[in-house]
Amino acid sequence: MKIFAMALICASLALPLMAQKESGAPTDQIRIVAVDPIPEPETVVTLIQLPHEGDVVSGNPVWIQLRVDGYALGTNSPFNRAGEIANSDMGQTVHVVIDDNPYFAINGPSIQPFNEEGFYYNQSYKFEIPYKLKDGFHSIRVFPARSFGESLKGDRTYQAGHFHVGKASNGEQLGVLNRPYLTYNEPSDQMRLLENKPVLLDFYITNCELSPDGFKVRMTIDGKTQRTVTSWRPYYIYGLKGGKHTLRLELVDEKNKVVPGPYNDVQHTIVVH
Repeated sequence: MKIFAMALICASLALPLMAQKESGAPTDQIRIVAVDPIPEPETVVTLIQLPHEGDVVSGNPVWIQLRVDGYALGTNSPFNRAGEIANSDMGQTVHVVIDDNPYFAINGPSIQPFNEEGFYYNQSYKFEIPYKLKDGFHSIRVFPARSFGESLKGDRTYQAGHFHVGKASNGEQLGVLNRPYLTYNEPSDQMRLLENKPVLLDFYITNCELSPDGFKVRMTIDGKTQRTVTSWRPYYIYGLKGGKHTLRLELVDEKNKVVPGPYNDVQHTIVVH
């Protein structure tokens, strides 16, 4: 009888642990907390001027020209969040993502003088992609970001397109930007992340919406800590210790399967100081 009673006690103690493991509840100190998006004006517009959609460029370096309306680059974002998380010395920037590479940021100078009749109206920026591209198909995704890395998510702030280096490419890759896809933004190695501050998690979702029973974003940290988010908004990551960390973001469907596409399973390494 004593042995049977002890078995019942052990089984009852194990049940909560099993339930926690099956539900995916956290077993460490890392927390993901949703935060409100920073307010943004409805007048911000980002446009890719060059290369044109489907252009074939001769080779490297590849030049990009963007137009940004209604958004001041190079200035510090005037919000409390700039003191809560890592903040860039570059100020407000445009993040440029080529293919599945980490973004690089630009903050000017513009190639046109300031228009006194408008608020940072019709400013164009021309710059080189800071690395060589292979011949063939390439995608470009651009969006403005606050000085602390949070992307603007207005209807006209994001634009994507494709071009070719050397010669035009055919095939399945031409349709990748027409299907649901994920764009990784933060955290990145562009920011000096500190152990005693939360780390911003920010991404872009295109051609789909997130929901508890539909598309979701699954995050894995260092191959073991996993969380799933079901709304498109910024998040704070708490509990990252100093050192290198690997973050993996996946766009998954209602069956928790990765959505087909070259940008829906992306991994980056960051350093927390």
